[in-house]
Amino acid sequence: MTTQKSPEWLTRTIAALVALVGVPLILSVTAFLQDQPIRVGEPSPRTIVAPDTIQVVDPEATERARRDAARAVQPVLADDDEARAAIVEQVRDSFAAAKDLREGDDLTRSEQMQALRERLPVLDDEGLRVLTGLSDSQLERVADQAEQVAQQLALESIREDRLEDYQTRRLSQALSVRDFPMDADQHVVGPIISDALRPTVREDPVATAEEQQQAAGEVSEVQRIYHRGSPIVTAGEPVDEVQYAALRTRGLEGSEPWRAMLRVFLLTLVVVLAVVSYLRTYRRRVWGSTRRVLLLSVLFLLLAVTLEAVRLVPFEGSAWLFIVPVGALAMLATILFDPPIGVLMTIPTTALVAFTMPAEPAVVVFAAVAALGSVPLVSRLSARGDLRRAAGKTTLGYVALASVCAGVFLGVEAIPLAAAAGLLNGIVSAVIVMGSLPFLESVFGILTATSLLDLADRNHPLLRELEQKALGSYNHSIMVSTMVERACRAIGADGLLGSVAALYHDIGKVRRPYFFVENQFGIANPHDELEPRVSAVIIQEHVTDGIEMARAHRLPPEVVDGIATHHGTTLVTYFYRIAVEQAGSAEHIDETHFRYKGRKPHTKEMAVLMLADCCEGASRASALTNRNLSRADLEEIVHTLVAERVEDGQLDEAALTFAELNSVQESFIETLVGVYHPRIAYPKAAHERPPSPVAMGGEDDGAIPPALEPDAGQDGTGSTRVRR
Repeated sequence: MTTQKSPEWLTRTIAALVALVGVPLILSVTAFLQDQPIRVGEPSPRTIVAPDTIQVVDPEATERARRDAARAVQPVLADDDEARAAIVEQVRDSFAAAKDLREGDDLTRSEQMQALRERLPVLDDEGLRVLTGLSDSQLERVADQAEQVAQQLALESIREDRLEDYQTRRLSQALSVRDFPMDADQHVVGPIISDALRPTVREDPVATAEEQQQAAGEVSEVQRIYHRGSPIVTAGEPVDEVQYAALRTRGLEGSEPWRAMLRVFLLTLVVVLAVVSYLRTYRRRVWGSTRRVLLLSVLFLLLAVTLEAVRLVPFEGSAWLFIVPVGALAMLATILFDPPIGVLMTIPTTALVAFTMPAEPAVVVFAAVAALGSVPLVSRLSARGDLRRAAGKTTLGYVALASVCAGVFLGVEAIPLAAAAGLLNGIVSAVIVMGSLPFLESVFGILTATSLLDLADRNHPLLRELEQKALGSYNHSIMVSTMVERACRAIGADGLLGSVAALYHDIGKVRRPYFFVENQFGIANPHDELEPRVSAVIIQEHVTDGIEMARAHRLPPEVVDGIATHHGTTLVTYFYRIAVEQAGSAEHIDETHFRYKGRKPHTKEMAVLMLADCCEGASRASALTNRNLSRADLEEIVHTLVAERVEDGQLDEAALTFAELNSVQESFIETLVGVYHPRIAYPKAAHERPPSPVAMGGEDDGAIPPALEPDAGQDGTGSTRVRR
């Protein structure tokens, strides 16, 4: 008992290690080789190009733009009424000083010039000469006009930076429209007013700051744009904060290798727990097989290998990532297991693609849909050409799907490249599936439709040997195969498995072919010279011999099971009855000695094989004595033999329902009627001898020896239990 559990425990442990250790190790290769962390201010260890258009805020550029906007704001100015009054007042005082000198003591002109030089230092000698040379009336008129000009200019908004312009050009314009005597405008009025001018407005710092703040606030954040295919960072160049932010938006900043391994380990653990939960609940047959569990882990590992290989290839552009062969895993899981397992594998497929390519939503969607869509195409393989046709359909599907995903997520310009990647994906997936399928079938002992198709080839060494050494048994096996396949299809069972198992169910007869009636062509029956016990053992041994030969040729366990169960534990009735007759009573005969040493069928396919074997043998034996078997005759044979197998408990372990059993019998009858239908009796010439049974119909695989009473079904004696 312990020896049986240890390998199972060991295999499950290996499967867990393959998934939980192997997958994280493989998906961490990139982290160790190419994913060294990138840090701000340090030289970049590698060049990274943008997988798509990336926009990130540039804080420094934004701040510069806002400072420029604030500087561009004109200062907010407030009127300075005191400055305006001071301009007029200073001009008025300047001319009042000249008037005061004339109203006092009589001073000479020279004395006036000397006194004014101290009070009006802005005037040069020519200006003092002109001013003192004016008559009183002229001085009064000049003073009035000068005051008017001063008032006019004082009303202007004179800024500090515009003061010089007012002192020159604007003052000159204002004086040019007036008439001054003795060029007083140039030498007297101009200098006095120019000296009096000052800014009439002043900056309001509070209001100006508010305007600058508002202008800066209206400036949008400056974006630094990295277009698809352009480098974000270059190897050896320092990385700034904006570049690092761009890398982080797509998960390209790198990380410590152990952190990447921890992340993928946690993801793998979650996915494995989900898959295990599903298998334990809905696929107990798969969960109960350690080989199949290990195979699932290996498929999971193969997925990680393909994803990491795609990551390591330096593709330019996201469209090339559609080459990842995610559909191959789904197809392998469907062929090696069944469609629900294929659908189940879309979960780890999508999860790992999303983990390895977080910035590629187009590839994630492609992976999920491609994996799911690949399952129906390989769900029902009945010929080797079906797999090739499925590969062609998946290739076309990948091209269309990649084009759609590229158009939706990457833009119209990426469609041609995506279509090319989808085409390569289909080719690579076909190579992976067709190349790895035979290897996986052989290593893990998994029976698939393709391996069954190989076994169905009539050129298989075992079938060739059966045909050469036991032609009658070979023809019987072909007929049983046809019956089993049709009946399995009628009840929804695996017709291909049933038909292949039927082809090999009697291969053990090649060891002693002439001990079986269908191979006795014109020879005496060797059982006539043997005791019933010995004959029973010889008949029984074709089962054990067949098992031995099947295992020697490494036939799948499912096919070997068909050999072991096609007689179940039924009784070799003919020799048992002879032994009873010779002993005089059944009490002196051990019935177990006359029962087959096989086991009862536990699947629908093998149960159908058992029933087809006995029904075909009995019908063939009956046809030897009655060439025109009616439908009623065949119905009686089928119903009687099936009822006896049910009564004997041979179907107790099979999952057949009564409705399915009825469908199986109807299928048998239809097939047998098509073979043993009534024939027309052709008239014969007077000189011709009566034809032999073989010549008349061709169905006589071996005449029943006349000494043998029809009794026991096809057990080597050529007898049948059906009495009419």
